Amino acid sequence: MKLENFIVIGISHLEYDTEKRENFIKKNPEKFIEYLKKDSYIEGYISVITCLRVEFYIDLGKNSLKDFLNTTKVKEFFKFEKIFFKSGKEAIEYLFKVSCGFYSIIKGEDQILAQIKKSYLDSLEKNTSSKLLNVIFNKGIELGKKFRTESEISHNALSLEAISLKFIKDSIDILENKKILILGIGDLAQSILHLLIKENTKNITITNRTEHKALEIKNIYKDVSVISFNKKNEAVIESDIVISVTSAPHLVLKKEELESKIKTNKKYIFLDLAVPKDIDPQLSKLQNIDLFNLDDVWNVYNRNVKNRENILEKFEFLIYEQIEKLEKWFQWKEKMETD
Repeated sequence: MKLENFIVIGISHLEYDTEKRENFIKKNPEKFIEYLKKDSYIEGYISVITCLRVEFYIDLGKNSLKDFLNTTKVKEFFKFEKIFFKSGKEAIEYLFKVSCGFYSIIKGEDQILAQIKKSYLDSLEKNTSSKLLNVIFNKGIELGKKFRTESEISHNALSLEAISLKFIKDSIDILENKKILILGIGDLAQSILHLLIKENTKNITITNRTEHKALEIKNIYKDVSVISFNKKNEAVIESDIVISVTSAPHLVLKKEELESKIKTNKKYIFLDLAVPKDIDPQLSKLQNIDLFNLDDVWNVYNRNVKNRENILEKFEFLIYEQIEKLEKWFQWKEKMETD
């Protein structure tokens, strides 16, 4: 069981676009790798196949790297393919960085770690892994968890709904008891609604031009209230937070209809996520209204992208610490076996 017997071979979104990845998958590379194991060309493998990557982490066993690469069947199968290949310590570093989200489109995202863990568990169930792969993948999964915990990279939200919620939470000290009105019930509105409910927010009202669609949402979230769309202005006045995400081609909330009714002794947060805008920009001139729109959200998104890149650089040392620990473990293991 030696580190140099560990290799990774495959393709990702960095090498191939979606169409080329689909064509590669149609060749059924996993079946080919399975054949290599059955015929003892390799000791074991773990396949990580997602929408962005098709990768095989392989234990060469007793076979040399040179013999593997010069195997006629291997050369023929991967002929004309723009695959990447890494071995030994370089392959381990690659796996560890994948598990920490270094090569994800959204840097540091959680999904890739879950996918690696699932791939590992699948390999155990199918009996395609090996002792070498078990050790390396366990260390990679362990590192992925530690990296996210210590770096707190997920605190830099990158989804539109998560950033929208952050705007609201930063503007309102205690969200739980606030009255929230959501105009529109499209995908984004539903995602925000879901996050608000997870925050234990109780007083949420939704409205939509097509009322029966709003009632369908209420069937999912029983505590949500539904009002008729023509009652929206009255509901705005009584709300603390107003989120508008309709598909209307015109303004839905107008200054001339609301200004005289707005309560001067309370603060309002308006969040306009519609294109074109739902909320009259003139409302932001009222002293007790904070109005945010998509431009504000994208500014936070861009800052968070940069923050994530800085976090990766700052906490990259954790990867090399884990590699060093792994190398020492293998040195100890080899010494125990030779004594």
